Amino acid sequence: MAQLFAGASRVKLDPPIGIAMAGYGRRVGPSRGIHDDLAAQAIVLSDGARKAAIVSVDVLAMGVRICDAIAARIEAETGIAAQAVMVCATHTHSGPHFNIFSTPSAAHAPSAAVDRDLAWERSLPDRIIAAVADAARTMRPAIARAGAGRFGLGTNRRLLRADGSIQLAPNHTGVADHELLALGLYEADSGNQPIAIMFNYPCHGVVLCEDNLLYSRDWPGFVADAIERTANAPNPPLRAIAVFTQGACGNVDPRCRGNFEIAEREGTAAASTVMRALDAAKPLSPVLRTTRVPLTMKLRDLSASLSVARANLAQTEASLRNHREAGGYHEKRLRDQHHRSIQELAVLEALDAANRRDKRVDLQAGELATHMTIVRVGEIAMVGIPGELFVELGLAIKANPLFRHTMVVGYCNDLAGYFPTREAYRLGGYEVETSRVAAGSGERIVQEALGALEELARDEAGQT
Repeated sequence: MAQLFAGASRVKLDPPIGIAMAGYGRRVGPSRGIHDDLAAQAIVLSDGARKAAIVSVDVLAMGVRICDAIAARIEAETGIAAQAVMVCATHTHSGPHFNIFSTPSAAHAPSAAVDRDLAWERSLPDRIIAAVADAARTMRPAIARAGAGRFGLGTNRRLLRADGSIQLAPNHTGVADHELLALGLYEADSGNQPIAIMFNYPCHGVVLCEDNLLYSRDWPGFVADAIERTANAPNPPLRAIAVFTQGACGNVDPRCRGNFEIAEREGTAAASTVMRALDAAKPLSPVLRTTRVPLTMKLRDLSASLSVARANLAQTEASLRNHREAGGYHEKRLRDQHHRSIQELAVLEALDAANRRDKRVDLQAGELATHMTIVRVGEIAMVGIPGELFVELGLAIKANPLFRHTMVVGYCNDLAGYFPTREAYRLGGYEVETSRVAAGSGERIVQEALGALEELARDEAGQT
């Protein structure tokens, strides 16, 4: 009979204090301290023939160049195939600012700016790889269980206003996913001593707001801490590790926001839900299978929007120039209009520049290449999404009847931006305006994911 093996490890990230923080454009200052440690949490699985690694990293995001380089080094050091590695950002908005798309080489001169630390950025892949390597070294016979419970932190954040516009604000009647999924890995000998507990839920890590200047994992960190206190209480020398993977949270924020007290309250509640779900969960079969699904998506055509934005900017510049001596509220209104024109053009030019420098992009074809990574453990599947998927699309993947549970894991092995629904493109709003890919890309991801899940489900013996 097949046997599952599992190991887990954690390595602290230790970003320096004093550099800028990621996640908010209006942050009130640089980092001033550490509320709770950021880390890389790794789980390595094997069925004796194949291996897979899932590593959760407490940062905003990481692009494909960084993730692919990490996966290649993991393969070289541990023998885990690069295509069987999921490098997943938790998407905390209380982590350090760094180049999420490329690790600076040693040839880069130290930055004169205070907002980054290039030496630390170069060390980040080493820390992530160390977590995976240690988890691989500590693998032992294991059994897996998976369960689910209800958790109500997330709420839709796209509010349709009376004028037809979309505001980035709580929409409590909008679509959200309140299912908190859990995967427990336990020592085979005892059957109840956890090695690791993974939990998955779609909600941005933004309970903490722009005024927070302390590094933190946000609400998922409090879930992890409470899980570990409960799981490790019976056997203090042993150390089970809680691992968070973000869900399809592209348009989901916390319903309550503002401070650490809220994050702790919600985290404690979520941890109780996780432990109850696992207490009632049935064992999974020791089947391990992975697959990588190439994705090629059409880019948004920005040409018309850029032309309009540039014309608008020229118009507001001329109005301001012609009325510069007007003063008073009239000049203020013109300046406000001009500022909005500058912002609108800046967003579009940033997207255009990103496409031009991105080596994954075929500008002539107008396409972006990325991939999904999927891991199957018995009757549960984990679908790694290379960006910020809308919750409606995540629910469509989870609704498949092929697996007992399906985790949709966002920010996995890439950050290709937002993947809104077709309906969202029609309505507009922040996520659509900042998305790089064309309408229909999100639905394409769902289609490809369901096809890959069907292939994995057919293979009951877990054979490649």
